[in-house]
Amino acid sequence: MKVFRTHYLIDRDFQLKYAFLLACVAIFVSILIGGIVWYALDESYRVLQEAQLLEQPEVKSLIQQWKNFLTFNLVIMLCATIAFLTLLGILITHKMVGPIFVLKKKFQAVSEGYYPTPMNLRKNDEFQDVKDQFNRMLGVLKRQTEEDIKLLEAISLKIEDSHARQSLQQLIQKKKKAGNR
Repeated sequence: MKVFRTHYLIDRDFQLKYAFLLACVAIFVSILIGGIVWYALDESYRVLQEAQLLEQPEVKSLIQQWKNFLTFNLVIMLCATIAFLTLLGILITHKMVGPIFVLKKKFQAVSEGYYPTPMNLRKNDEFQDVKDQFNRMLGVLKRQTEEDIKLLEAISLKIEDSHARQSLQQLIQKKKKAGNR
């Protein structure tokens, strides 16, 4: 069965923290690249100045065009990289947070005394091994509960005290109910 999720921000704080971290990496890399390009442009400017070519209007115009072009493109690259890495961070963390969210719900049910259906994850989600281990644990708990119910039913047949038998029958019903949820 294919499982689709409609919300990509399942654990907003966790996911945005890592998306912000990737955005900071994008900013750092963009500043580094921009600094290198700006340094190269500045060195070219210095060489042209030493060669006394900056007095020519065509050269000045060309330098200004290059500065404008590089500034514009660096800003566009920075914004695109930040947006891309932020979305990538959300998508990557979604593959981790989704299974953890499902696992928490399943553990909550078990802690309340109910045995939920086995855990299903999408094929590309992380923590497939944790899901498999949880499903094995759930199977063991269900089998143990079924064995306990059989043992309690056998004991209840041997009890002569009606009050004790009724209490034991209530316990058996509770265990059966927990296993069927």
